[in-house]
Amino acid sequence: MSSTITKKTRYRATALAAAALAFCAFATTTTSANAATAQGYVNGFDDYKDDWADEGLLSTTQHSYSGATGLWQLVLWKDGYLSEADVDCKFGPKTQAATKAWQTRFLGASQADGVVGPKTFGAASQRIHSTDNGWSITYGWKYIGRHVTTGKYFFDTAYTNGFVEADYNSAANCR
Repeated sequence: MSSTITKKTRYRATALAAAALAFCAFATTTTSANAATAQGYVNGFDDYKDDWADEGLLSTTQHSYSGATGLWQLVLWKDGYLSEADVDCKFGPKTQAATKAWQTRFLGASQADGVVGPKTFGAASQRIHSTDNGWSITYGWKYIGRHVTTGKYFFDTAYTNGFVEADYNSAANCR
């Protein structure tokens, strides 16, 4: 009788271990953020702290004139690497140099390539603040919006023509 109990216990333990392994594999291959360049804009839902950790690339050659670039420039402005007037949605040499300096400070010199991708955007998202669980979001105490139903980010400055959507393929309302 004890060998029957031992076999049942081993079987259950094996099944439980397999289920736990499958769950862990699933959990590590999914993320809670839903954004991607293919969606066309910087977006996010749920925990705003991980909204930007899966964003596409911004550089002098990729999405170099876009609202997404403008959102990144807002980060650089609020962290002291650009002026507000420099937030023009154009990823040129000045934004590239400011990005390298930002990356050196927040990611380390070995990561400072001047290209904004998931690591860089992800590090910046750790500096986002909210006082009401993500409905109102700020970076450096500058309000940035996140649309309630689409999750799309938007921002404005004294130099934009209203709110700019953080779109990868458009720079509407930018200078």
